[in-house]
Amino acid sequence: MVTGASRGIGTLIAREIANQGGHVVLTGRSATELQAVASELAAAGADVSLILADLMQPGAAENLVETIERQRGGIDLLVNNAGGDPLREFHTMTIDENLRTLQLNLVAPVALSHAVLGGMLRRGRGHIVNISAMAGRVSFPHTEVYAAAKDGVIGFTRVLRSDYRRRGVSASVLILGAIRDVGQGQRMLDESGMKASRFMAPAESVAHAVIKAVAKDRAELVVMPGPGRLLRAIMDYFPALGPALNRAAGASATMQKIIELREQKSGAAT
Repeated sequence: MVTGASRGIGTLIAREIANQGGHVVLTGRSATELQAVASELAAAGADVSLILADLMQPGAAENLVETIERQRGGIDLLVNNAGGDPLREFHTMTIDENLRTLQLNLVAPVALSHAVLGGMLRRGRGHIVNISAMAGRVSFPHTEVYAAAKDGVIGFTRVLRSDYRRRGVSASVLILGAIRDVGQGQRMLDESGMKASRFMAPAESVAHAVIKAVAKDRAELVVMPGPGRLLRAIMDYFPALGPALNRAAGASATMQKIIELREQKSGAAT
C-alpha cells in the first residue's frame, strides 16, 4: 500500500513497486487523480487497485487497512508517503491549521503503522517504509511543525524497527533532501522561478530508495546528492549551522518570497 499515490513521488513509488511484480494498492484523497494513476500503471502491465481515503479523518487508517485486508488478505509493505506543508509563517496560522500539518505528516503514519502491525505479526512478515525529510535537521525556514513531524517520524521508525524486527516485521525511514521534478520541492522552484540545483535529487531516486530499503532491510537511507548521511550528522552536532547555510544560500529569502506570492494569490482569489 502506498499513501499519497495520486501524484508526485507517490506515483513513482507505486510504479517502482509494481515493476518488482507486487500488487499495489494506491490510496489518496483525489478519486480522479488516483484513477488516472491506476489506469496508467495498469496500461503498463502493473497489478494495481485503488481505495479512496482521507487520512485526516478519524478512524480512516483503521478502516483503510481493514478494507485492504478483507479484499487482498493482508498488507506486506506499507509506504507512508502522504505528507506536505502549507509553507506559511507559524504565527499566522491557527493552532488547528498547524495541528493538521502534524496530523498528516506524523499522526497518520503512526496510525497506519499501528493498523497494519497486527496482521503483519500474525503472518510473521512485513515492512513499513516511512518518508521523512532533512527539513528539521537543517532548520529550513518556516517549517516549524513540518520539521517536528518529520523528525518524529525518524524516531518512531527507529524504535518500531528495534521492537519488531526480530518478530519478522521491519521498518525503514527515508530522509529526503530537496527533490526535483515533482512534489513540493519542484512546486517551490516553479513558484520562485529558480532552477534546480545540483544538490537536488531526482524524484525517481526516492522510488529506487524504497526498493533498496526493503530489499536490503536498511534502517535509514538519506536521499540527496553527495555525502547526505555526513551532512545530517554534522547538523546534529552543530544545530546553528543549518540556519547559517540557509541564509548564505538565500533559502530564507526565497521561502519568504514564496510565502508572499502565495498570500497574494490567496488574496486575489477571495
